[in-house]
Amino acid sequence: MMAININTRRMKNIKLLIVVLISSYFFLSCSEQETEIFIADLSSSEIAFQNSFAAEYLLSEETKENIADRFIWNKPTPITTSTYELEASAFSDFLTITTIGNTSNTNHIVLVEQLMSLAQELNLDDDPTTTDANGDANNTGIVYFRVKATIGNGGAGTEEIVSEIAPINIKIIEKIIDNGQCESLYVLGAGITDIGWNFPGLEATCESDVLTVKARLGNGHFRFFTTVGDWQSGQDYAFYENDGYTIDSRLENAPAGDNFSFTGTPGIYTITIDKNTKTIDLKESGSLWAVGGAVPGGWGFNSDTVEFIENTPNIWSASITLSNDIFRLFQTFGTWDTNNSMTYYEDEGFTIDSNFENDGSGDGNFNFIGTAGTYTMTINAVDKTITLN
Repeated sequence: MMAININTRRMKNIKLLIVVLISSYFFLSCSEQETEIFIADLSSSEIAFQNSFAAEYLLSEETKENIADRFIWNKPTPITTSTYELEASAFSDFLTITTIGNTSNTNHIVLVEQLMSLAQELNLDDDPTTTDANGDANNTGIVYFRVKATIGNGGAGTEEIVSEIAPINIKIIEKIIDNGQCESLYVLGAGITDIGWNFPGLEATCESDVLTVKARLGNGHFRFFTTVGDWQSGQDYAFYENDGYTIDSRLENAPAGDNFSFTGTPGIYTITIDKNTKTIDLKESGSLWAVGGAVPGGWGFNSDTVEFIENTPNIWSASITLSNDIFRLFQTFGTWDTNNSMTYYEDEGFTIDSNFENDGSGDGNFNFIGTAGTYTMTINAVDKTITLN
């Protein structure tokens, strides 16, 4: 019986030892696991951009929908859940922040349009005539980027890690200003009845690739030249026809010399060569009409209304009876406008006879202050004068 009691007691001790060992194991295992989570120093993890940035990013309205670059960064703590926010600012202190995008990936695209928005905050533009405070072109600058990682699930222990700020050089492509200057042409020939085949001919001035010249046309031939005195610099009907121009039906090709041949009603015309639309048009000269209290016909268009006829290109004249009142000129019979008021001619730099003054109204009428009577009035757009004789 004694032996049996001893063995039973030993068995109990062994069982107790096993329980103690198992409990110690679980205690140590749990301690180790808790220690492993606790020692994760989230703030010591770093996040940084991994891609190489361009030396300069070129921006324009035409490319605003393009991708400027893809920003790439590392994953700071692979054993935790992270979300990222790519941020930008026009200023290095990040007092104002633009969120480019949020993602769970370690990269995000940046559009040209987003860089242009930052450029606007810096007052950068594509106008080559504007400058900064130092007088330099204001189309270049620096904007700033950083990426922020949120580590955790938003509860206790969630932390944010922010990368170092990356400066990005940007440049808006400036527009090319069309100053309206283009090369003149010179027209001469028998069809230019006031000139004939004599250089320098009449100059067709050019603005924004549209050439215009006013000439008296007769039924004859003529040609355009790029250089005064150089017969080899001619641009004839075939030249424009082969270049795809649509040409006024009153102009034909003269096979003998490939000149222009005018077949319309002789008179004064404005010839327009539009390089933008590839057209050559003729517009017949128009008269000017005097309407108002100072002139026959009064304030109406009627049979007594005085017509100023363009007998010489850009020179209109008429015999007119004037009284001390106001009037103005109109380009189209029956159409009211202010295109040929006294203010218009003053703004165009005309020297105007002292018998006229501006009435100061919104219409800018001529006010006749001279001696009432009949005069020959001439509007000379060549010399820019308005005279009474």
